[in-house]
Amino acid sequence: MRVQIALFNHLLKQHPAVRADLAAHAGRRIALQVPPVRVAGVITDEGWLAACEGAPEAGVRVATGAALTALTGRQPDLADVVLEGDATLATTLARLLGRLRWDATEDLSRVVGDMAAARIAGFVRRSAGLQGEMAWRLVENWLEHLREEAPLLARNHEVAGFVHQVDTLRDDVERLEKRLRLLEAEALTQRSDRTDQG
Repeated sequence: MRVQIALFNHLLKQHPAVRADLAAHAGRRIALQVPPVRVAGVITDEGWLAACEGAPEAGVRVATGAALTALTGRQPDLADVVLEGDATLATTLARLLGRLRWDATEDLSRVVGDMAAARIAGFVRRSAGLQGEMAWRLVENWLEHLREEAPLLARNHEVAGFVHQVDTLRDDVERLEKRLRLLEAEALTQRSDRTDQG
């Protein structure tokens, strides 16, 4: 876990504003999971993450499909992000996690210098052009396969339709229960009237 914390803190070092926002939650235990990586710890006064004992108070879990969707440049669906524990803290964590981006050029510049790092990064982007485009299309096709042919992932409108059907069913059951209570009350009233007359 210490390696994951060190990598997460390295990412935070590139984003001082995010670290400052995290510092507002100093002392809170958190967990973040973006498959295949899971990092958990306590937020320090300076906004870093440190190892700690105990269960996290809040967590953000991002589905594997959402991580792949983010790689294609699109925003993941809200259903792909699971908030756990303290809702306010988890929402803040999810918002902050969405602002983190690794600046590989900055890391490379420490090894080879700024000018060389910029050239290497440009070369990688250009050389990944066609291959990168093909990789993203493969990821998109794989996600479509998961949604269409092997329905492991549901589309938003399908989930919304299911939720609507469940809500309708719940309302129908409540109306039926109310109607049954009224009929039972009527039956009891009629019985008591018969016994009073008899």
